[in-house]
Amino acid sequence: MSGRGRRATLPPTEYRKAPVLDADGLVIRPVSGAGKPLGVWDFRDSPGPVDFRRALVAALAAQGRGWGSQDTYQTNASTLKLLFKYAAAAEPPVAATEQITVEWWKQWTGDIHVRRVLAAVVRRAPGVPEATQVFMETPRRRPPARRGRPRKQAHTREDLRRIRDAAAATVRAGRLRITANITVLQRWRAGAIERGDGDWPLGEVLDVLARTGDLPRSLNSADRAVTAYAERACGFEGNAASLSRLFPTPAEIGAAAVLLIVHEAWNQSVLKKMDVPTWWPNADREDPAVHQVDTDKARRGRRRHASNTLVDVGEGSSGRALRHVLELTAQARTTLEALGRPTPKLLVGHRGLGGAENLRDHEVGKALEGAIRRWQQQVRAGGVDLPARVHAQALRHSAQAHHGRARNNTQDTHERDYQLQDEDVRAASRGAVELGLAQALASARQTVAMRLVEQADAAAGEVSAELVAKETGIDVEVARQIVAGRLRTPVASCADFLNSDHSTAGMPCAVSFLLCFACRNAVATGRDLPRIAYLHQALESLRSAVTPAVWAADWATHHGRIGDFLTTYTTTDARSQLLAAVADSERELIHAMLERRLDP
Repeated sequence: MSGRGRRATLPPTEYRKAPVLDADGLVIRPVSGAGKPLGVWDFRDSPGPVDFRRALVAALAAQGRGWGSQDTYQTNASTLKLLFKYAAAAEPPVAATEQITVEWWKQWTGDIHVRRVLAAVVRRAPGVPEATQVFMETPRRRPPARRGRPRKQAHTREDLRRIRDAAAATVRAGRLRITANITVLQRWRAGAIERGDGDWPLGEVLDVLARTGDLPRSLNSADRAVTAYAERACGFEGNAASLSRLFPTPAEIGAAAVLLIVHEAWNQSVLKKMDVPTWWPNADREDPAVHQVDTDKARRGRRRHASNTLVDVGEGSSGRALRHVLELTAQARTTLEALGRPTPKLLVGHRGLGGAENLRDHEVGKALEGAIRRWQQQVRAGGVDLPARVHAQALRHSAQAHHGRARNNTQDTHERDYQLQDEDVRAASRGAVELGLAQALASARQTVAMRLVEQADAAAGEVSAELVAKETGIDVEVARQIVAGRLRTPVASCADFLNSDHSTAGMPCAVSFLLCFACRNAVATGRDLPRIAYLHQALESLRSAVTPAVWAADWATHHGRIGDFLTTYTTTDARSQLLAAVADSERELIHAMLERRLDP
């Protein structure tokens, strides 16, 4: 029901959702959850028996029900087509899902990640042997040479600034060129340019270009060449330059993407799908001051949709950069709307020398990646000294590393996948990390100073004594007495009763046995663990019997210290076994200690 209590309108009774699979079972026509077509994936020309192909194509359609990206379909469909070719070329050919054995699957996938990912599709097909399904479901470890993540290195701030300035200069040049030609077009359409004026032919050609997305062409020519009139009006500059009078070039779209990544650390996939933002004007001027950008990052799952606020506070701000990109691409969107192909996408331009069919966005495929590559090649050829690795992933990592806060991801992801993976960040923080570790070690020594030699056993005699001496650094004679049980306390053994961490040196220790856990002279062995586990349980019971103030003042520190000791040296499962091993006499000893009847 709607918010006002009216029932939502139901579809007609005869309505049926369009099938994803064609009747022959070899063509997939998927639609996203938002109702957007995700391409047509045709397997009719793939080799192999029809039933074999139908089974796997149906599995792909089933696996793709939750996909919302055409790129995801393209990757999986291309990989499935490779599988059909490989299966047909095998000796003997693999002609049915029952023949997809573990051995054949391993041979085909090898270490190629994109082929391994197809396992999720193949597992859905009927007839795949159970052994193969189990193998596909088992996580595969990467080869040792590829295991672990390679360290990343961000561009320096200076390099990132140089990249940003070069991209901004390219966007500026394109924006000024398009604005100048739009001015001519508007004057021509308004009648401010009369026939016979020098700009009349150019205005006439620009009008055709703005309405059709293409230059005037000769209909009688076999190759539909651009008319001589149009070439003359544009100064014989070439078709690519003439098309760019109103539309950004691929290199300029690449520069726009680079500029936005450096400013906002957006993923390339986010930019490909990005729509024109909404904006709020300043109170005292008409041009936008605040842009509200909606982002869609599929890998974030339920949190995939977010919004970013970009404020235009002048040159160099992210809001001003976005404003320039909007101006660069505005005419392309206007022309597409006139052609009946409206698009809300931000990055729109002419992607080739052909007609209006090449005026489109960069949402699907690797067009945007290619545009970024073309831009850097063009800029380098123009003499600009760009650093290496000018691609979307490196730029996003650099922006994340230098901005110092999460951008379009969680703080955990920002720290784990960007900060901790960056060599420069790790080097810069090494001193702070070392200081922190030293402080943590000092704190740990103050908190839990008791040591454990779990394997020490009185039956082993001299062997255990040597082990205790080696592990703790105490004298062998003292270690013999500890193993023999002659230096035992209610919780452990004491290696030096006259030099306690909590009493005057040379004087007998006079503090509670609970402080043994904070004393360097205390040494526990495996036989002490059951009593320690029971002591922790007893303190838990005591917690509910005293007031919060008493607990905080008298018991909380001891409870935390003993808990840290058990967490360090035992597991949760082991603690239940230790409690079961406590003798009655040991329970009485612990209770006597807690009642302070054993204090000196």
